[in-house]
Amino acid sequence: MPDLDIPWDLVGERVRTARKASGLTVRELGRRIGVSASHVSQVERGLGAFSVPALYAAASELGVSMNDLLAPQGAAVPDAASPAAPDGIRDLVAAGIVQRAADHPTIKLSSGPRWSRLTAVGESDAEFLEVIYAPHTASPVEHIHHAGREYGIVISGSLDVEVDGVASVLETGDSIMFDSHRPHRFWNDGEVEVRAIWFVRGRGANDSLPHG
Repeated sequence: MPDLDIPWDLVGERVRTARKASGLTVRELGRRIGVSASHVSQVERGLGAFSVPALYAAASELGVSMNDLLAPQGAAVPDAASPAAPDGIRDLVAAGIVQRAADHPTIKLSSGPRWSRLTAVGESDAEFLEVIYAPHTASPVEHIHHAGREYGIVISGSLDVEVDGVASVLETGDSIMFDSHRPHRFWNDGEVEVRAIWFVRGRGANDSLPHG
């Protein structure tokens, strides 16, 4: 069974491989995604982690999907055409339709949330995530903006949100939907952990993100 807590040395190795395949230097990738060359180098060596905006930007600049970077090591891709069980009932786990709670691939982003993928197989144009924000996480300096559309609902806690410069607080049960091209950021200024479910659709692997 694969290790589902995805280490940054694995992600960094994939970033380095994709960067070299794209013909980019460490310095050039850093310039394009708005971080220093030394930070890119630290990530590639497993000594650092990208923020959410930097990770999205790196995937876009390198022409890879988020799943390419975040898939757990050794994870087998389920065969959707696997034969039905003898009693005529398909094994939905083996078919890649059902994913058990213990099998969600998870990664901790730099100074930000912990993401758990909720699909048994990663998809290049959609992300279905459980997102956990620890208490007292600072508001990110950087905004995220990319192709697609986002849908989220807070399962527990209170999540601070900002879209197009307008701030609000999502309480338990509140939901949100917006065009992902609009600059946005999320954080948890409260005393308790925030748990949310997030879905992003229409974010292709080669989307272009503006950089400040």
